[in-house]
Amino acid sequence: MNTLITPVILAGGIGSRLWPLSRQAMPKQFLPLLSGNTSLLQSTLARVSDNQFSNAILVCNEQHRFIAAEQSEQAKPQAILLEPQGKNTAPAIALAAYYALQNGITGPMLVMPADHHIEDFNKLIKQLKSAAVLAIQGKIVTFAITPTEPHTGYGYIKQGAAITNTGCFDVAQFKEKPNLDTATRYLAQGGYSWNSGMFLFTPTAYLKELARFAPKIATSVEQAAKFTKDLGFTRPHKSALESCPSDSIDYAILERSNNVVVMPVDLKWSDVGSFSSLDRLTKKDENGNSLNANYMAQKSTNNLVINEAEHTIATLGVSDLAIIHTHDATLIANQHELDSLPLLLKQIATTQADKLNHHQVVFRPWGNYRTLVEGTGFKVKKITVNSGAKLSTQRHQYRAEHWVVVSGIADVCINKQAYTLTHDQSCYIAAQQIHSLANNQKELLIVIEVQTGTVLDENDIERFDDKYGRD
Repeated sequence: MNTLITPVILAGGIGSRLWPLSRQAMPKQFLPLLSGNTSLLQSTLARVSDNQFSNAILVCNEQHRFIAAEQSEQAKPQAILLEPQGKNTAPAIALAAYYALQNGITGPMLVMPADHHIEDFNKLIKQLKSAAVLAIQGKIVTFAITPTEPHTGYGYIKQGAAITNTGCFDVAQFKEKPNLDTATRYLAQGGYSWNSGMFLFTPTAYLKELARFAPKIATSVEQAAKFTKDLGFTRPHKSALESCPSDSIDYAILERSNNVVVMPVDLKWSDVGSFSSLDRLTKKDENGNSLNANYMAQKSTNNLVINEAEHTIATLGVSDLAIIHTHDATLIANQHELDSLPLLLKQIATTQADKLNHHQVVFRPWGNYRTLVEGTGFKVKKITVNSGAKLSTQRHQYRAEHWVVVSGIADVCINKQAYTLTHDQSCYIAAQQIHSLANNQKELLIVIEVQTGTVLDENDIERFDDKYGRD
């Protein structure tokens, strides 16, 4: 291909239909749902890693910036654009388009969600050359998936007239998610495809259509596109986006523009948007149960079982269940009732909203920590510090901390007294003592932290020095 394609990866979704796996603090795109230890985001970046593509532009929510940076480290994106708050896909793509133009990128951008599963992406790559010709001419190319079943969870695109020698068609009509009878009719008639959420266009063509059909979004994003750099992240002007309308590219542009064409692609594709979708992609035993080293089944059939860590789940005489176990919440559902999960989440939000938002692992610029156990007056964390990283010099008013080194070498400072701790060595930090923790070695540093005190939340931190510029 003569034209270099710039991938734009959208990683701002929440994935609430996969609760309790997916949380606001750790959405599904950052979870290894299908490929061992590889997240959906990492799989997406790997798909566009060959020399037909330039380095990707990654757009994510500000609160996920450290997760995104860590997971995309090997892919080396040319930018990680941070949205202060999610405004849906139309503004997110516009931010990427402005960034591209400001950095001399005028060729086609391949826009892709970060949280989809595709097994045979090479089929789309083979069709990119034809799509790129139309994109350079100013067309908005949307890639649609050739349907394999009458699926009611996807929007559909009806093909119009064929565009000669391109594999593309004019768009006759966008269709909302249909009922089963309508979806069955679409499949029988042919000429209908699933809307995949993948697009190809130049930044100039996109911004032109945005200004035409969604001028308020276009104006807000143009004002926000005064980018600044911060710890390797690219930030738009925050206040300019506060009044920006929230809208998808589908509603803002695609369903209104006559400049959109569709290219059907025969991919093994899923948006991994629900446990039903995930169940279709999960390996099964001869009885239709999930293949899972920590799941044992007797007289059980067609059960989807997912468990974090090494928690054992056993079923006896049950069928068609979804059992999703995490560190602090367990979902047990009839698989035929999973469409009602949003109603259950509304109920949970009234009394236990933290279960929708929080996650056991919290990422920081220096690494991450995992809460192992907590109760009244105590909390135990596993702290992982990256090579060359340092936690801020800080003080706590209400809690004491006991650090035990599991692996690596810790450089500790307590009230200006320096210590070097190795495996199985420990130190005690009393409340109100100023302290810091650093890893000056090449290997990871892992520390167990035991907190005791009357206040054990992250608000009880007074920072004196921080290499990452946090308050």
